[in-house]
Amino acid sequence: MNGRGKRIRDERIARGWSQEVLGRKAGVTRGTVSALENDIRKGTTYLLPLSRALNVTPQWLETGKEPKRPAQEAGAVYISADSLDDLAEKLLDCGPEEVGRLVALLLQKQAAKR
Repeated sequence: MNGRGKRIRDERIARGWSQEVLGRKAGVTRGTVSALENDIRKGTTYLLPLSRALNVTPQWLETGKEPKRPAQEAGAVYISADSLDDLAEKLLDCGPEEVGRLVALLLQKQAAKR
């Protein structure tokens, strides 16, 4: 195994995740993760969800070429959650200022859609 499959496996292991956990975070099955890690699946269909779950660029995942990490806006915070309840708990852990910023942003975006 080398190339994309090795990069997926290395990133997953670096986070201490099982194939099942990565699959859940990326919205794919454990079998799909296994097939990608073992270079059985060659397509690019799953690159975007896997790269998001692993917080790497799809280009790096596919080719190994930099940049490895996606560019982040100044002060941007990324939170990975398994459900809305999990997300709510993680947001509450960030403190009331972050929760307030999120509510204001949601209201702003909702108003813009009207």
